[in-house]
Amino acid sequence: MTRMPQQVKVLKKLLVKGFNVSPEALELLSDLDEKRLNEVLELLSKVNKTVIRPEDVIPLIEDKAKQSFREKQYSIPSRINNISVIKAPRELGVKGTVDEFVDMVRNRFEFLKSILIRKSEIDPIPIADLKVSTRRNGDRILIIGMVMEKRVFRDFSIRMVLDDETGSIPVIFKKNGRYWDKADKIPLDSVLAVKGTFLNGRVYAESLRIPDLEGSLVKPGSVKGKAVLISDTHIGSKYFNEKSFDMFIKWLNSDSVSDVRYIIICGDLVDGIGVYPSQEDELKIKDVYKQFGFAATFLERVPKSMKVIYIPGNHEPVRQAEPQPIIPSEYLDELLEVRPDLISLPNPSMIGIGDVRILLYHGRSLNAIFKHIPGLQPIRPETVVEAMTWMLKLRHLAPIYGEHPVSPEKKDWLLIDEVPHILHTGHIHVYGLGEYKGVKLVNSGTFENETPYIKSLGIEVTVGKVPVVDLGSLKVKIENFA
Repeated sequence: MTRMPQQVKVLKKLLVKGFNVSPEALELLSDLDEKRLNEVLELLSKVNKTVIRPEDVIPLIEDKAKQSFREKQYSIPSRINNISVIKAPRELGVKGTVDEFVDMVRNRFEFLKSILIRKSEIDPIPIADLKVSTRRNGDRILIIGMVMEKRVFRDFSIRMVLDDETGSIPVIFKKNGRYWDKADKIPLDSVLAVKGTFLNGRVYAESLRIPDLEGSLVKPGSVKGKAVLISDTHIGSKYFNEKSFDMFIKWLNSDSVSDVRYIIICGDLVDGIGVYPSQEDELKIKDVYKQFGFAATFLERVPKSMKVIYIPGNHEPVRQAEPQPIIPSEYLDELLEVRPDLISLPNPSMIGIGDVRILLYHGRSLNAIFKHIPGLQPIRPETVVEAMTWMLKLRHLAPIYGEHPVSPEKKDWLLIDEVPHILHTGHIHVYGLGEYKGVKLVNSGTFENETPYIKSLGIEVTVGKVPVVDLGSLKVKIENFA
């Protein structure tokens, strides 16, 4: 018996019992033999629901079937057509123990420490060794540690407490020192290499180094076509600028568009439900499924020659903790009907189009970067670029811990271990365009007008400014649909 007749058979049985069924649940049920199917359908008949979804079916079927479904639902291929998935969070899930958080911080520290060791002329000294009796005042040493505390004193000297696997020690940056300005901008949780003089249980810093990028990337120049980068449309919000987004879709279909082959959506396609208190007062569409349905009416009009790539943001119906998994397919049903080739990936993900590596991150950590690194306020296109630059300098997409939820997975998926050619973010509703050591920095702004919350922050949103990247030259042009 072929696959489709089996699905039709199961569907008819469900309809007789008065049920509708999601495609994923139907696929699960179609894997069962006749006897097991009848048993499960009998159990489902006792469920007080009108639509059967995977979460209704999974508890009723065998472990093998559960595993098979989860593999299909959450497995991420390494290549989709001509797009390679270089890095994407996999096998997500934690118990929430203290040890998991400790391991996450240690893994992050060890990776960043390894970068700093490669750049150092001398070997670092474990901090605990500075407290032994053989260590003398006046010794010049190198230590590598994570910034656990930071204070500025009345004389404007900066005191940091650096911590490694063995212990912690105060580090002093004098106001007239060469590296004071650099130290002033360093946020908590950064990993630094500090060279200085040991004196009375402290290190007086003479230099510092961060795990920065090395040199400039060689531009590939071998990829044909262009990629359009958008984010934060917030479809479903009263403030969604439908006119501007409609102009954008019409432009994609116009004769003036040439060689656009990819549309990359960096989170917050929809406004979601229950994301913040009293959000329902600001919603035009108060059902997240209908929000995705309305989004489908726009994406259906995107030329079929263009591939659509989509990662979640903090408004999508997935967990808030980063890294975020792919959006459950039940929410994407209507999108997949009109765009069956939609590529749904986790947040963050790195993709490869030809030789060009594009790191996609919605950008929730930008809030903390603007808050804790001096000189970045107010938020403007130029400071957006500077904030993104700090992600690369500190080699982490969320360098300041504790400002938004991060899940302590076995691997720190927010580390920037492989350098991209393009870093694409969103979230803050202000576009930015720049470059740092060969990496193009692009924040795609928004298609949502100013909300009361954004207004209270004094942020001037940039609606309808769409970056278009030539993948051959990596030149970026801004198209304006405001």
